[in-house]
Amino acid sequence: MKNVILYSPDFSMCYSLLMYLQESYRVTTTTNLDILNDIVKTSGFDLVILDAEPSKKVEEICKTVKESKTQTPVILTYVYNTRVKESENNIRKYINSIFYKPFDLNEVYSKLAMLVE
Repeated sequence: MKNVILYSPDFSMCYSLLMYLQESYRVTTTTNLDILNDIVKTSGFDLVILDAEPSKKVEEICKTVKESKTQTPVILTYVYNTRVKESENNIRKYINSIFYKPFDLNEVYSKLAMLVE
């Protein structure tokens, strides 16, 4: 079973995705963005899902994950906002996919399966 880590500042989002994915993946969730890099580095995840609006901090996390020796795939989800378009453009080179909220869970699941298989 593949290991997935999910970050969201919203505990309900973490819980909902955990419940949805738990039959096919081992899912770890966190609401603490500051510890995400350390968790990813030490625990060998097969995929990272970030539920966060693009920012410099999120970009650094994505860059660190992508440039690690494992090159773990990263999915970003957030509510589309033109105000962060530049940040999103900067982040795109470090992530594998973006889903704008509200997103279709089946579409996310299909993309996740494609990235970890």
